[in-house]
Amino acid sequence: MSDLAAELLFLEQELQVPSFSNDDALMLGLCAVEWIKESGKPGVYIVIKRGASVLFTHCMKNANEDNRLFAERKIRTVEMFEHCSMYAGEKYKSKGRVFESYYDETVYQCKGGAFPICIPGTGMVGVIGISGLSAAEDHEVSVMALRKFIQKKQRSAEAGQ
Repeated sequence: MSDLAAELLFLEQELQVPSFSNDDALMLGLCAVEWIKESGKPGVYIVIKRGASVLFTHCMKNANEDNRLFAERKIRTVEMFEHCSMYAGEKYKSKGRVFESYYDETVYQCKGGAFPICIPGTGMVGVIGISGLSAAEDHEVSVMALRKFIQKKQRSAEAGQ
């Protein structure tokens, strides 16, 4: 396993959430929007799903329909592997294989930007997908949004809300 693949698996363990409701999806989506604006990055397309249900979607300025379609491909990859989309590509690369040789690029993408939403003891309950920046930046947005969301949930729990 490559160092990057190991790091991605560690992130997936670190960024597990205590619960995930429809209201949580809204909060997570708004955390993504807030982080993108704070970081000064151009807009992205954000999709948050639980199963077949889209719980949050937002097309920021400078994003477009192609970004939505790309985010959906990354999300399908997460749904299939139950790991972040970047990990799927890294897993194949570490075995000397090319992801696109096995999966249709118009359906699946192993580029960074989609991340599983997992609850400890339950597993994957949803996915956040980001598209509009470089693959590494899309991945960063999904990770930072989850971090911000987890911090808000912890502060809310500590305040007894």
